[in-house]
Amino acid sequence: MPHVVLTGKVDLLGYARAFEPLIVRQGRDVLRADKLYVEGPGRALLLEALAVESGRKLSFYIKASGYDGQSVTVRIDPLTHPERSEGVKQLVACVAADILRKNPEARIETTNLVLPSAGSDTSPKSGEQA
Repeated sequence: MPHVVLTGKVDLLGYARAFEPLIVRQGRDVLRADKLYVEGPGRALLLEALAVESGRKLSFYIKASGYDGQSVTVRIDPLTHPERSEGVKQLVACVAADILRKNPEARIETTNLVLPSAGSDTSPKSGEQA
């Protein structure tokens, strides 16, 4: 399953407060995470996601879960089962990269994805309207 584990100081509630929709456009394909839900005390976030690739739409949720204040795992919510397309994997990586950018004391512990660098063509544009 596509995932990214971040360690160090990650403030999920702070990320939720500052969240802006993430949108990645590549030709006619669109990847977006535009709604965020916070679990009560802020130990977990759920992001509503959509990947439109080659005219096919995949709706799913991305979950960011904190564990013992030591790490955060970003992955596809296990209750949703989208096809693990390149766009779905890329959107999980974009969300993890956005969390990492907004939490400079955090670092990647493990991942099976390639995270976009800031300013790349596949880096998400916050707040852009689709």
